[in-house]
Amino acid sequence: MNVLEKTALNSMKIAHLFNLNFSYRLILLIVPLLLVTGCGHVDPEIKLSLILLIAIVSFIFIFTKPIIGIYVVAIISTIFSPSIDIGFANLYTHQWVILIALLASISSGLILGNLHTKFKCEINVPMIIFVGSLLLSMSHAPHMVTGIKSFLYIGVLFASYYLILLCVNSEKHIKIFIGLLVIATSIVCIISLGSHGSGRLGSIVLRNPNSFGNFLSLMIPFCLSLFFYGRFDRKKRLFLSFSLILMFISLVLTFSRSAWVGVFAGLLCLSVFRPKAPLVLFLFVIISAIFLVSPINKRIFKDIDDPGAQYRIVKAKIAYNEFKKHPILGSGLGSFHYGAQFSEIWAYRAHSTLENNYLLMLAEGGIIEFLAFLYLIIAFGRRAIVFLKRVSDPFLYSVLLGSLMSLIATLAAGMFEDTLFFPKNNWLIGMFMGIVMVVGRMYEESLGTENKLEVKTGGEVQPFQMDMA
Repeated sequence: MNVLEKTALNSMKIAHLFNLNFSYRLILLIVPLLLVTGCGHVDPEIKLSLILLIAIVSFIFIFTKPIIGIYVVAIISTIFSPSIDIGFANLYTHQWVILIALLASISSGLILGNLHTKFKCEINVPMIIFVGSLLLSMSHAPHMVTGIKSFLYIGVLFASYYLILLCVNSEKHIKIFIGLLVIATSIVCIISLGSHGSGRLGSIVLRNPNSFGNFLSLMIPFCLSLFFYGRFDRKKRLFLSFSLILMFISLVLTFSRSAWVGVFAGLLCLSVFRPKAPLVLFLFVIISAIFLVSPINKRIFKDIDDPGAQYRIVKAKIAYNEFKKHPILGSGLGSFHYGAQFSEIWAYRAHSTLENNYLLMLAEGGIIEFLAFLYLIIAFGRRAIVFLKRVSDPFLYSVLLGSLMSLIATLAAGMFEDTLFFPKNNWLIGMFMGIVMVVGRMYEESLGTENKLEVKTGGEVQPFQMDMA
């Protein structure tokens, strides 16, 4: 027995010690995390020790069943994710879980010897190039700590993407993840609507209405794709209908123009890419509401002079001027946020976030970073379209289509919000990107299986179809 086999045998023994049902493992991970976040008045040393203990236990549980980490993230990112400060880092709870889950998944893959297979993906090179452009931008950041923080913010997207690649390997995993995500979103919408008073609607985690709206702009195109093309049974379709109604009502009450733009772009592309009469009718209803419903019409056309819109215009001009000064390499990662404290312009100093993904990349990373991002998006889009043309299973097709439309929605919303750099939302962007690649991998693996069956039987095999039970 070689060293690798002995290590694998030992890890199997460890896994046997933690051989609990899925629901118990999920509870054992979530409950301690909630307890830690409530320990604000506990002695810092005791709190740090407790957090480290829970992190170790969480690592072991996720190591034995990596997919649990994704399920936990789907729940806590939506419902309860306060920041946890352990002295040297101040991250949201779901960021810590993503980090622990990624380390546990990589460790499991190294021991089992299948890490290379799971990491293998057609967009690895474009992803590395984009990450490299961010690191290049960070190398000349005016304030290194701010640059590192900015990198960690978008790093949540990369970590979530690779976490999906490492952990998801079956249709069952995708179904459970989607189920938990839709249920958690529905609960949050109900709570938000139930406790809503005057003003714009926020949620438990995403208190800022624009943030909540941009989260919904990711969920709505995805859920609509499932509803129209997933071919679910009646009970699941009714639940999806109920969830979508809650999401749309919540979206309207956020009065987030960036989110509205994102949802409209996602639904427009969905109806163009895969036309369906009810979907086109629904788009017509949305367009009618824009012109006929007074609060919506006022928000879109008449509130352009409100302070929020003017702040964005002022900051956009500042970012453009920064880009003109350093068009190739930019001013450095995090430079826009860092420079706000020295500005004499109140709108910039008081609101240091730039609500535009593309201007932010141009100002901080220059043309190099922007082109690297464009290369990644084009490469990803081409692979996604290839998979859409080949996958015939209704459920997986709807997941592919919904993920792609959601990404289009967040890219459209990104013209008015920093969706890619916001860690409370961009984890879902990374996971949707990962799901597209995982479904494509499942399809390609099925081709290999079909070829083997064809060689053995000498007959024809059916197209890629997976169990819908």
